[in-house]
Amino acid sequence: MHTRDDGAARLMQDSDNISVEASKRRSEASNRGTIRLVGHRVREVQRNVVQVEAQIACQGRTFSGAASGPVEPPDRLKVPALATLKALDACLQIFYLGVSQPTLTLDDVVEVSVGDFPVAVVMITASDKEHTTPLVAACPLVGMSDPAIILATLQATTRTLSGWLVWGDGSPGAGEQGQPQ
Repeated sequence: MHTRDDGAARLMQDSDNISVEASKRRSEASNRGTIRLVGHRVREVQRNVVQVEAQIACQGRTFSGAASGPVEPPDRLKVPALATLKALDACLQIFYLGVSQPTLTLDDVVEVSVGDFPVAVVMITASDKEHTTPLVAACPLVGMSDPAIILATLQATTRTLSGWLVWGDGSPGAGEQGQPQ
């Protein structure tokens, strides 16, 4: 014979199990969207032309992107950002199929001064099936500018890209309200 208290205890235990499972699924999904910088390489490929290669890791996989451009500013600042975006694009290709893959487009990279310190500012446009969003981030230029620009590019795209990777090629279900922030 079961009492009313037994039923309530079983209901609470079932509710706890569901909460643990839902939390586990959310954690696995958010780990799916985690991206980190693995490394980068800069080399002069010919006179006055530099190549930057950026490597990122996501879900145990490494993705690389490379871009070349002039050694002289202002175009020189765009080369590490373009290399990073190519690595991010390679990552997105794993999780998206065909035309539904979202895109990241470099708008500009500029060097500004904040007080006495030079700072790289990266502006990117993120586009998916439904939205176009401007993304921006900045990073202090200390020593070589390439790592700062790569990091600013990753900082600008992290939140949006992580949301895209959590959803993959599938859109949120009809009962869900938009993408996670």
